[in-house]
This record gives sequence, structure tokens and C-alpha cells, in this order.
Amino acid sequence: MSTPLNDDEYDQLDELLLAIGPQSMDVSALEGLLTALVIGPVEVAQGAWLPLVWGGAQGSPEAQALVLRHHAYMQTWMQKDPASFEPIYECGGNWTAEAWCAGFMAGIQLAADAWAPLRAQQPALLVPFTAPVNAARVAPSVIQINAFFHVPQAKAAKVGRNDPCPCGSGQKFKKCCG
Repeated sequence: MSTPLNDDEYDQLDELLLAIGPQSMDVSALEGLLTALVIGPVEVAQGAWLPLVWGGAQGSPEAQALVLRHHAYMQTWMQKDPASFEPIYECGGNWTAEAWCAGFMAGIQLAADAWAPLRAQQPALLVPFTAPVNAARVAPSVIQINAFFHVPQAKAAKVGRNDPCPCGSGQKFKKCCG
């Protein structure tokens, strides 16, 4: 269940979502949503997020199977190797950073209260996901958000004011995410 979708399955999922209608998510928005759910602070019930994927319509059993498999893979990936995270829009195709970020923000809204500590303590980590989208900063922010919620604070390395920002911008921490 936690094996990644292959290119043909992504194409199939894109076609299945498109067949539902314009209200459904595309693969890019879906992955943004799933990423927020996986790296977020609380588990959101499948019954709360799956209707967002279909946009109020009904998804086919094939589409649901592919969506759930991709969700399971995202969980495994972000638990085992979060530093290798790469959003799907970086892989080519017709997927966009804007759709990915819209899906990500929809995922945050499903558990808005649980995301409040991040908004209060590290608001800069959410900036790349809002218009205008900063596609180059999405992956580093996802990695840092995952660490914020899932790495015990005793293990998290403290970043000094004058150290390079861990988001990868090349700026000093105090001028970037600090």
C-alpha cells in the first residue's frame, strides 16, 4: 500500500480526477493536500479530506484506491526520509506550484487550530504557500514544518541568528525565517 505511484498511475489518476469535473483536484493539488495532512500536527480523518479531493462529487473506486495509496506512500516517505521531499510539480508535467500550494493550504484549514503554534512561532514557513507562490521555497518549508511538528525539540538543532537559514535561501537566519 505504501509503494509510490508510477508515471502511468499518476497519468491515470489525473484522468480519473479530470473525469469527475472541474471541481475536483488535480494530482498537484492532491499532493499538496496530502503533504499538509502528513506533516501536520494531527491526523485528519479520511472522511474529512477525501470529499475535498472530489470537490463534492463522487470519486471512482479506482481513483480512491490511487489516492489512498499515494497518501500511504506520503506518510511513509515523510517518516523515513523527509529531507528528500520534492513536490510533484518539480517532476514536470502540467502540474503547477500554485495548484499544489492551494491543496496544501486546504489541508491546513482542515485542522486550523492545530496549526496555530506554527503560525505563532514560525509564520515565515507558511509564506511560500501563499500568493505569490514561491515554488523554490516550498520544499525547504515542508521539510522544516515536518521537523517543527514531528522532531522532538531536544533533537532539533538550534539555528543562530547569523547562521545560514535552514530553508536554503542563502540568507542569514535573522534576515529570513528568523
